[in-house]
Amino acid sequence: MTNIFLAISNHADLLGGGEHSFIELLSHLPPPWKPLAVVPARGHVATRIEAEQIALSVICLPSLRPWNIFAIIKGVRSYAQLCKREKARFIYANGSRAAFYGGVAGRMMNVPVIWHCRMTERDNYLDPTITRLSHIIIANSKATALRFKKELSRKVKVIHNGVNLEWLREKGIKKPDLVQEDWKVILMVSRISRWKRHDLALAAFEHIASSDPNAHLVCVGAQDPRESQWWASLQRKSHSSPFSSRIHWIGAADDIRPWYRAASILLLPSMNEPFGRVLVESMAVGVPVVAMRSGGVPEIVRHGKDGLLVTHANASELGSACLRLLGDAALREMLGQSSRERSEMFGLENHIRKMVEVFEEASG
Repeated sequence: MTNIFLAISNHADLLGGGEHSFIELLSHLPPPWKPLAVVPARGHVATRIEAEQIALSVICLPSLRPWNIFAIIKGVRSYAQLCKREKARFIYANGSRAAFYGGVAGRMMNVPVIWHCRMTERDNYLDPTITRLSHIIIANSKATALRFKKELSRKVKVIHNGVNLEWLREKGIKKPDLVQEDWKVILMVSRISRWKRHDLALAAFEHIASSDPNAHLVCVGAQDPRESQWWASLQRKSHSSPFSSRIHWIGAADDIRPWYRAASILLLPSMNEPFGRVLVESMAVGVPVVAMRSGGVPEIVRHGKDGLLVTHANASELGSACLRLLGDAALREMLGQSSRERSEMFGLENHIRKMVEVFEEASG
């Protein structure tokens, strides 16, 4: 018997690790689970889902504002009708707005709703409603689970995101042509958003570059269209740096693996990171990390074993940690080997097994 369920994506574009994890889960589920993916608009998420030959529908998720009331009602009805037509066993919502629409539709159809929450910040207006509508809440880290009150602990299950380790470790992947043999690459992989703290990385690199003439900062990731002024500010800082020739803005990369092959260190300066998918990706190929000791990061990286964690959002501390690794090849090798072993805990197979257990619970 095939178990069909609706899988609703909050976003149409690949904004971060949450969308990648959503697609990888749907594309690797074993029988009898059969997702019908629903996206709010056509974009990169739809393209990736169709490439995996997963059934796809497009239903708008209007902003939850009073003036959108008629569009909201229409959207909820569309989800309810789809749920009824496909005889869905449950609704799996990847994100808050998706959980609201899926939650209301689920109540109308008497179908269980799973909310996959991947952000640590509370929404004081929306959270109370979604938590009541959801039968099960999946948090991608213990740090994210703290978003919810203790009385909701029976609903909340912590399941770390899964990463396709085999794909990352595929042999024959070469370094990018840009990277020279003598470069010591400090790699940052993230969307260019304010909270990712590229400004802190640039400030730390001033300290690093003045001490190590072979150090290069490589930033891979797309610009956030909602923060164009932030991008412009970062570009001004880069161009005015005395080490501007060693700061490289790569943009979005269709395949991130060549950049991990070139890296000596992965740098993640963002505070309160809900999970940190790039940490696992880097660790999977033996690249040690320097990151902030906050959010879900300490659940992945063990300080002094898989990388170095910095307590304060301080450029000098981040720079010193990077210099310590760049100057000690034996330490990098030791941390890299431990990182590879540690990453196995966050493999896709383990993630899917735990998610299937939740699906089985929800479908009765």
